[in-house]
Parts: sequence; C-alpha cells; structure tokens
Amino acid sequence: MSADAQPQSRSLTINNLQLHHLDWGNESALPLVCVHGFRGTAHSFDGFARRFRDRYHVLSLDVRGRGDSAWSPEGNYRYEDYVSDLEAVVEALGLDRFTLVGTSMGGIIAMTYAGRHPKRLQRIVINDIGPEEESGSARITHEAAAIPERFDSFDAALAYFLATFPTRALQTAEEQRDLALSQVREGEGGRWVWKMDLTITRQRGEQGSPVRPPLWPALIGLECPALVVWGTASDVLSEDQARRMIGVLQQGELAAVPGVGHAPNLTEPAALSALERFLTR
Repeated sequence: MSADAQPQSRSLTINNLQLHHLDWGNESALPLVCVHGFRGTAHSFDGFARRFRDRYHVLSLDVRGRGDSAWSPEGNYRYEDYVSDLEAVVEALGLDRFTLVGTSMGGIIAMTYAGRHPKRLQRIVINDIGPEEESGSARITHEAAAIPERFDSFDAALAYFLATFPTRALQTAEEQRDLALSQVREGEGGRWVWKMDLTITRQRGEQGSPVRPPLWPALIGLECPALVVWGTASDVLSEDQARRMIGVLQQGELAAVPGVGHAPNLTEPAALSALERFLTR
C-alpha cells in the first residue's frame, strides 16, 4: 500500500461536540475503528491504516479534546465520556459489526465498549494496556503534570516528543513530523501550541490516573477473537497481566513486540506480523 495514501477528514456532531475522524476509504470493506491513547490523535494510526486500508474501511478517531475534535467546555474527560462518544459515533456511522483497535487509553475505551456491546465486535485489538493499573501510569501522570504549555519552535516540539515517547524513534523522520503536526500547531509569535485541551493534563496531574471501569468482566464475557499487543519493555502492561488477559479471553492471542516500550506503533515487524495473521485470517 502506498505510503502516499491520504485519508478524508470528517466530523460528526456527537454529544453536542464536533468530533473529528479520519476516513481511509474502501467503504465496501468491513469497518475497522481505531481509538488512540491519552496524548495521541487519529494520526497515531496512519502507518497501520496504510497497511490495512486495502482490506478494511479504516476509521481513526480524534477523541474529545485532542487533534481536530472539539474541547469539552465543562472539562468532561472521563472514561464514561469517551465511551459514550464512541457509542454515538458507531451509531452515527451505522456500524452494525466492526473491528475495534485501541491503544493505551483507547484500549480502556475499547474494552469498556466491548463489555457493553460484545455482539457488535467482529474482532478487537488491545494495544499495551490491561484492566489493572501498573507503574507506567504514575510516570504518565508525572509527565502530564510537567507538560510544557508551548514550544519556541517546531523542532523543540519534535525533540520533546522524541524524549517523551521513545517509540517515536522507530518511525521515519516524515512519520515523526506528520504525527507532531497532528498534536501541535503554530500559534502567535511563531510559538507552537498544543492541539489538545490542557485541562486534560491538569486534571491528570492534580487527580492522578483516572479510575478504570471494571474491565476483567468485559474480557471474560467477550466471545470474539481478541489480540493483546504487548511491548516487552512496557511499564504500562506487564507480561504477567498480558498473559492473565489471554487466560480469561475466550479467543485470546498475545503478540509480543520485543524491546519496545509503551506503546507499540503497530508498525513494528513483530506487531505487523501478528496483525496480518489476526486481521486477515
């Protein structure tokens, strides 16, 4: 698939907010919905989408407060808000059966959705996150509390992303640049500001990691095939918890991505090999 393939930018009015998503075309194929992590955007899945857009109708969401989606005036950024948005997006797009992919926070959203609507899912991919909080959540909270409000230049923003997200080093320079441009924009005086409501990071810094919904019951009751992607150097998902997830899932598989921390880009060779088997069998 050509690396030059570009998605269509679309928006829906969901729960009184304009929520943005990327539509990678191939509307006659089975739909596949992607939900990004705490500091990600819809463009976090660009490499993955280009790989699978010939077999799926890939739709990648900007959750509220991030990317090109609207910010909540009331500062409503709870898991319940995100899951409610996903439920409404699925209804608005008329998706009866689809595959759901969630990275980190997006995986919590995906597992919660799966617990409520198990019959809607054809498959689910849970990327480097589990039902229980691990040590990496405290690290992310610390980083959220210390996040800079702006950057003096785009290069400074790029350097911050590389230092904060080591998995970016596995991407090409063009991929790093494109993803950064989905997270920051040029503001007044040539400084670069976030395309994210910093209320989100303030809440995380002040209140700590948000309490997760009960997710083990969701996994136990899930009948569809499920792939758990685990970065073997991750501090957010341990091998022990990943294997426990596989143990309770009725059709669970584990994909280990060697030497990669939180969270795999889903374009690493080991991740792609597992995804090719899982999504195309």
